[in-house]
Amino acid sequence: MQKKNNYILFFIFLLCIVVFFLYRNSKPNENTLKKTQPSVSAMTVSKYNLETMLKSIGTAVSNESVDITSTVSQKVVSIHFSDCEYVKKGQLLVQLNIEKKIAEKKQAEINLLEQRRELNRLESLRKKKIVSGKEYDVQSTKLLDAQAKLDGINVEIKESSIVAPFDGILGIRKVSVGALLTPGSVVTTIDDIDKLKVDFTLPEKYSMLLKPNLKIVAKSVALKGKKFEGDILAIDPRVSTISRSIGVRGIIDNKDHLIKPGMMLKISIKLKNRETICIPEKSLFSIGEKRYVFMLTDNGRIKRRYVTTGERDNGFVEIEKGLNVGDKIITDGGNKLSDDDSVNVVKDETEEFSQIINKSAVAENEEKE
Repeated sequence: MQKKNNYILFFIFLLCIVVFFLYRNSKPNENTLKKTQPSVSAMTVSKYNLETMLKSIGTAVSNESVDITSTVSQKVVSIHFSDCEYVKKGQLLVQLNIEKKIAEKKQAEINLLEQRRELNRLESLRKKKIVSGKEYDVQSTKLLDAQAKLDGINVEIKESSIVAPFDGILGIRKVSVGALLTPGSVVTTIDDIDKLKVDFTLPEKYSMLLKPNLKIVAKSVALKGKKFEGDILAIDPRVSTISRSIGVRGIIDNKDHLIKPGMMLKISIKLKNRETICIPEKSLFSIGEKRYVFMLTDNGRIKRRYVTTGERDNGFVEIEKGLNVGDKIITDGGNKLSDDDSVNVVKDETEEFSQIINKSAVAENEEKE
């Protein structure tokens, strides 16, 4: 009986030892937990001083541009310009034949003198009451008619001298001496390119930020490194229902005539600086149209936080709503996480991100200069 009891005690002793080791091995230590938790990088949310730089692609348009045409039917007598010549307003370009008009003018002047003499004669007779007032009125009308005919001939003579309507650069000559011009015949073109208009579009969300006289900078791919400064001239009062964009017209200085009408230009518009929260783009995730980040809580777990985003540039994104200064978010490794997961933070990227965003701002400023 004693021997049986000893076996029972020994069996209980062995059972206790097994239970002890099983319990010790089943209880996870801190190092084991860290090995099983996903390793992530995190950062503390801060505000940064940023500027909004609007960018677009525009087309250069002449400040003034017209086709120079004839308004009368006549032959070309002489041409007084060369292809692509710079001319001043009022400068003679083409002279049409006016010999017939000069003869008509002399005849009209003689007729005018005759009608004026006749009116003077009738005026003296009317004072003496020899002629009636009706005869005097008829002669007054004839005098006015003669003056009108002379004025009309003078206009036709003036229109036979085709002149530059404003300062500008002429296009290619399209007529020769001896050619018969008719109303609408194109002689050449003229463009005022001392200043150039630039037409471009911007998304409608910027419509309230745009205003006339806002500074713009234009660059051409054909003129690397050359900048052309100007101002916003006008903003279209309508928003396109197709593209949801608003048309903008700027004007830039082009005294050296380096930019040609029709050239493509890259447009930049700098708006006022502002303080805003920014985070790395890699820390942002999407579900449909919703955007969210993973927040790091005090107990080492993560929570999904939905946010409203703003501008994006150089790898970072502006957060308009959803985050506060001091919040901690997951910046790397979040693509394999789920809500309420426990994580192991192995790297703090706060300082690294601050340096990146500050360098980006410096690089933009150097590029503008």
